[in-house]
Amino acid sequence: MRYFNTTGPCEAERHYMLPPQQRMPALLPFVEQQLYYVVHAARQTGKSTAMIAFARRLREQGHAAVYASLEESQGLDEIEPAEAVWLSSLARRAMQQLPDVEVPPPASVQDDATGARLGHWLTLLAQAAAPRPVVVILDEADVVRGLPVVNLLRQLRNGFIGRGVGTFPVSVALVGMRDLRDYLAHARDGAPVNPGSPFNIKSASITLRGFTQDEVGELYAQHSAATGQPFTPDAVARAFWWTQGQPYMVNALARIAVMELVTDTTQPVTAAHIDQSKERLIQARTTHLDSLAERLAEPRVARVVQPVILGDNPLAIPYDHDDFQYAIDLGLIVRGPQGAQPANPIYREVLARQVGLRIQESLNQPWWPWRTPDGRLDFPALIDAFLDWWRDNEGAVKAHGNKNYPEALPHLALMAFLQRVVNSGGHVTREYAAGRGAVDLVVHYGSDRFVLEIKRVFTGGHTPERVREEGVAQLGRYLDELGEREGWLVIFDQRDGQAWGDRLWREERQVDGRTIRLLGG
Repeated sequence: MRYFNTTGPCEAERHYMLPPQQRMPALLPFVEQQLYYVVHAARQTGKSTAMIAFARRLREQGHAAVYASLEESQGLDEIEPAEAVWLSSLARRAMQQLPDVEVPPPASVQDDATGARLGHWLTLLAQAAAPRPVVVILDEADVVRGLPVVNLLRQLRNGFIGRGVGTFPVSVALVGMRDLRDYLAHARDGAPVNPGSPFNIKSASITLRGFTQDEVGELYAQHSAATGQPFTPDAVARAFWWTQGQPYMVNALARIAVMELVTDTTQPVTAAHIDQSKERLIQARTTHLDSLAERLAEPRVARVVQPVILGDNPLAIPYDHDDFQYAIDLGLIVRGPQGAQPANPIYREVLARQVGLRIQESLNQPWWPWRTPDGRLDFPALIDAFLDWWRDNEGAVKAHGNKNYPEALPHLALMAFLQRVVNSGGHVTREYAAGRGAVDLVVHYGSDRFVLEIKRVFTGGHTPERVREEGVAQLGRYLDELGEREGWLVIFDQRDGQAWGDRLWREERQVDGRTIRLLGG
């Protein structure tokens, strides 16, 4: 029986999957025109599956097409050991995909100079395969760094000049998360390589889109056809909303739903099950999400993500810098209607939780009052408890919290405080983007929900009075959108030299029948 795959390339006989070529722009013209090109997309979007299928299609059409991965050379800083790994991987995969007589052994180039062996081996491969044209697809190419990546591309460029049937691969694809623009900027520890570098072999850069909502439904329908278990239309729509079609997470939500939550195939998978799957996926800290967490610790990623979380200064987003494109290539950020924003609602949860995780984990079992006698969430008491805790712990949070996100620490602390409590019986949804002007939270607990907006006053920003009035108007619109009549506005004063006595204040307003409670911190 097939299943929803969340590990490695998909195989039609084992996994539910859609035809990989339907999400990939036409690649055959690049081969026919004997061009070199880049395919880049975020982690676990189906790149490997698509390129393996493309290589198989090329072989069926008469090409000697070899798909190989360069992943084993990750972390190798010297050319000689990296080149040996490339040759080994290419020869091994070529033996699996081509007739033996067409595959030269790596030993045939052992007498060549280091840094020239790969090019010579590819020449021998082209000669042995003639009259069939050779096409090479190099996956995980972006794990190669420093001098090895410069040498790799230089050898490909040298061969590119004389490419052709019997002389050198007519087409080479480099596949990875990053575009070659990022290779160029960081090939030598951040120092640009010279203009005569091999990077100019690239004729085009191609990316792989995510699933549409109809395609999510088509994928889930394969499970229904095989088992009789339906996914309701609302479940399909909810899965698409949480993931925005990110293939790994589309599969992961369905896998959790059918293998953990609704194991009786006579029962349908509903939108509520998809919501539960989302929470389990986040809490499970899968390899996919752990990989994103590692990226969030990179200073160049933090420079993009921090102003996205804060949302109050869109000019802080480095739209014209390679760091911004890097965050997009990683699949973390997209350009949305309000500016840069997390790529999907699950990432919106993960980004905020991960960068505030150290604060959340430092909180012991809640000792503050947070429940009413009948077991409901006492939200006013919870906010009061947070402000007391923040006054006592602000210095420690700033000294030991996430130092890559210093300006966002108050926001992260409040979100971590709330998350620590509601983990026992509720959840927090977040809305933030570069131009949103605030972070909006909805705390769900039992049948209740509480609406909270976070803003800040900072040196060089708007006056406290303007921030307050903007916050009241923004929160009012958000309450109307949700159909709620009560909300909290917390404003952190991050101006230099502000005493706690001036920062702590309270106010309550009645605006068009809505109750808005304002608090300073």
